Amino acid sequence: MKSQHNEAEVPFEFDELFFSRTDKRGKICSGNSVFRRISRFDWEELLGKPHNVIRHPDMPRGVFWLMWDRIRRGLPTGAYVKNRAKDGDHYWVYAIVTSIEDGYLSVRLKPSGPLFEIVKSAYERLLSIEERERVSPQQSASLLMQHLQEHSFEDYDAFMASSLLAELNARDDKIGRSRNGLVELLEDLCSTSRRLYGIAREIMVAYANHRFVPMNLIVHSGRLGSSGAAIGKISQNYGTLATEIEAALETFSISARKVAEAIQHGAFLIGTARLQREMSTAFLKEVLDDRIDRIEETTCLDSQTSSFWTRSFEGLAKIQGETSEFIRAASDMKRLSTGLAAIRVMGKVEAGRLGTRVLSDLIADLEAFQEKLNVGLAEISRLNDTLLNSTRHVLKAFDTADGRNRSSV
Repeated sequence: MKSQHNEAEVPFEFDELFFSRTDKRGKICSGNSVFRRISRFDWEELLGKPHNVIRHPDMPRGVFWLMWDRIRRGLPTGAYVKNRAKDGDHYWVYAIVTSIEDGYLSVRLKPSGPLFEIVKSAYERLLSIEERERVSPQQSASLLMQHLQEHSFEDYDAFMASSLLAELNARDDKIGRSRNGLVELLEDLCSTSRRLYGIAREIMVAYANHRFVPMNLIVHSGRLGSSGAAIGKISQNYGTLATEIEAALETFSISARKVAEAIQHGAFLIGTARLQREMSTAFLKEVLDDRIDRIEETTCLDSQTSSFWTRSFEGLAKIQGETSEFIRAASDMKRLSTGLAAIRVMGKVEAGRLGTRVLSDLIADLEAFQEKLNVGLAEISRLNDTLLNSTRHVLKAFDTADGRNRSSV
């Protein structure tokens, strides 16, 4: 549903950043001059007021439910938000909200990345459902997640990492600044990890579709009597191997998920730290109202930046560990695939000797699974090489960026 509000869009530039700070109850404690200007409120109308004073009626309740569910759990959260100025006009932001000692800090930029239009469409659809079907905010948040999954985002963390990195790159493009090398590397790393996890899931689905083959082989060998003795032995061997494959696939899938999570988490932390540092630098140049304490706000911004750079390093170290574990899991799958190939060949020989259609079809099912397994493992092997190479480059770029940021915060 399109907005029923005919307000104009508040103009502000892509090179402008703004922030606001609230207490634990969500009441505004401070902010910068760009925030006050764009919101079109005076400070007397903002300070001490609930942050929802700028909430726009076009925003689905489910988005705020999701944001607050994460924020209250201490999780840094990024989201596209449509805000309303005092006079009813609107402005879109990409907001990153983080917990601070006595409340929350929200740093915002003007969005223009490739996911922005997808999100606006999703919000319109959500708002329509909320109004038409009277779903709860939590149900609305679940519908938003289903929409994001349709766009290949496994969860909200995956979406946050990709959207933040895309917005940082888009912003650099808009203001005519060279893209940040670390951000570009992280964007590639996130894309690779999502593909890797996707392939692991495809292999799991392929196995699930063929998991009854060993049981069917046993049943068919019993019907063949003594002539099916060899098939019976083959089916027993495959049954034993299938148990190992199932256990290994579970480990394999979990490990792939951990790699993706570590990369997404590290990428979002680095992107957040970069934005907070730039916000702090810009804030130092602003002309402030007397009601805003520059030292207090600069200290808050710098403290957050320093904290997030430290957490970023820990996140990158975790990427290395999870990647190593996944490579070991992939190696186990390759070993089991080799054993599966031997069983399949023996089964194919027996199927040819006995000349039964049912047996041939079962062996064909087994062959189809192994083909999907081999194709998937070959692609994963390639992606692992890319992952390791990209991780090394990211760590090197981070060391360089970390040195610069530690000297400035």
